[in-house]
Amino acid sequence: MKKFLVFIMFLLCSIITFSNKVTTEKNETKEEYLSGKIIALVSEEKSDEEGVAKLQKFNVKLLEGDDKGEVVEIDLPIYKDDEYNINAKVGDRVVVYKTFDNYGNDEMQLQYYISDVDKRVELYIMGIAFIALVLLIARKNGLKALFALIVTIAFIIKIFIPAIYSGYSPILFAIITAVFSSLVTIYFTVGMNKKFVVALLGVTSGVLIAGILSYIFTYTMRLNGFLDSDLLSCAYLLKKIKIKELIPAGVIIGSLGAVMDVAVSITSSINELHEANPNISKKSMFKSAINIGNDIIGTMINTLILAYIASAIFTLLLIYMQANEYPLIRILNFQDIAVEIMRSICGSIGILIAVPLTAYIGTLIYKKKWFII
Repeated sequence: MKKFLVFIMFLLCSIITFSNKVTTEKNETKEEYLSGKIIALVSEEKSDEEGVAKLQKFNVKLLEGDDKGEVVEIDLPIYKDDEYNINAKVGDRVVVYKTFDNYGNDEMQLQYYISDVDKRVELYIMGIAFIALVLLIARKNGLKALFALIVTIAFIIKIFIPAIYSGYSPILFAIITAVFSSLVTIYFTVGMNKKFVVALLGVTSGVLIAGILSYIFTYTMRLNGFLDSDLLSCAYLLKKIKIKELIPAGVIIGSLGAVMDVAVSITSSINELHEANPNISKKSMFKSAINIGNDIIGTMINTLILAYIASAIFTLLLIYMQANEYPLIRILNFQDIAVEIMRSICGSIGILIAVPLTAYIGTLIYKKKWFII
């Protein structure tokens, strides 16, 4: 146990110290995003500009930065098409975009714009409510789960994303992330014992198979990784990134939670079977573990596939609206649709494979008397 804690501490230190410094070219204009609050509507008048219905002028108090406390007047256009409007009103906290050129200090060159309504307060409320409910319902185990989640997210932000940006293989670092997350999460779920080893091997096997399958189909289906026009417009920024490998990397990370749930559940059931009857035969233990796994598979596959469907719901809606224009052969060959289908199927296969593999590994380990942790 002490060795494991030392190992975790080492990995945590790696997260903190490993940083990839992204260098950006200095622009001739300094740009800044600040928090502000709309305190008054100065005027509202019709606009002759094409596409703009009217122009509102607001007094906005800046809440941070060098100009904190200053009140500035900002124009906010109200467009005829409502989907382009911010819908800000008096009393709202907003994101203020401040820009000025650095050729001189003439304040007349300063420009302020309302970029968006500030959503941070609502996000903080949701986050606090989530944490409070986890601690209230799960208590000690909830605290462990939160810690594992925070460490995993930190690993993704500090290691996984910078590594991909630096040109390293997304698949390699997705596997490293999956193993790291499994180590931390499973340890805090079941402790350091036989269950830990069985669940870790089961999870790793499941996500690796899902990743390998998605890698194979990514290349056989000639997927290039640019799933929408936004990515294509940013292609010049992504030249050193292995975009194609992001697809199987996403499958590995995306299926990790469901595969981990299945593997831990089966491992716990094997442990219970062993404690209830230490003399149970390998065949009976394996068969019982498979039966339990079969009950879990349906809900886990539904969870995974529905999550992918939810992420692609707008794409599906657009296709439905244009169903008369596109035959099935065209719909199935849209790259984003093909990728979502592949993710769903490969992730589900990872879950399916994890059941017999975890059951088999667990049976071997629990029936080997020399395997002691």
